[in-house]
Amino acid sequence: MNRVEEQTLALAGMFQAAVLVEALASDGHCDRAALDCSVDSLFTFEAPSALEVFGDANCLAIGFEALVGYLGGQARQSGRNVAYYVMSMFKLAARLQRNPALAETLHKGLVKAERGQREFELPREQLIGHLDRLYQDNISPLQPRIMVRGEPSCLRDAAIAARIRALLLAGIRAAVLWRQLDGSRWRLLVARRQFVDTARRLRESGQDTA
Repeated sequence: MNRVEEQTLALAGMFQAAVLVEALASDGHCDRAALDCSVDSLFTFEAPSALEVFGDANCLAIGFEALVGYLGGQARQSGRNVAYYVMSMFKLAARLQRNPALAETLHKGLVKAERGQREFELPREQLIGHLDRLYQDNISPLQPRIMVRGEPSCLRDAAIAARIRALLLAGIRAAVLWRQLDGSRWRLLVARRQFVDTARRLRESGQDTA
């Protein structure tokens, strides 16, 4: 993969996490396979490429669709929260990278969670609960704090709230990847059409091989 394709994958990872957060906050449900893809990306340490982080570009179909919609100017007004979540992920990723001690603490927590999953076959919800605590302990104190908007009954549900925080963590991880791939706000602005075209191509190639 070339650099533009890898940057597009990182952006799609952010958009996918944001779309799933919006779905959970609105009606308490989201695509389970996409959620698993986003969550699992947190446990790909020292990946040699962006594709290795997500395992398979096919699992980012929701992210590609959202990227095309928002960067291509076709997103629905009702999904405006998604853009807010993505921009917040960019900001928190920058803050996290400026704080190596915090980044290391978070990394150790993810390694511990991955080891528990691998050695003890923890139930999925227990793994998500661990990610929820990691987010609250390490990301929630940072500014700007992401304010999730949705149905109060969904946001008060502990299990839904845990999935939302796990997805926000995955989105921030994708934003860190974007920065590691030399992504920037200026890059996003000047290459906007290139990212949209690349996302379309990657989505369509995935559909052809499905």
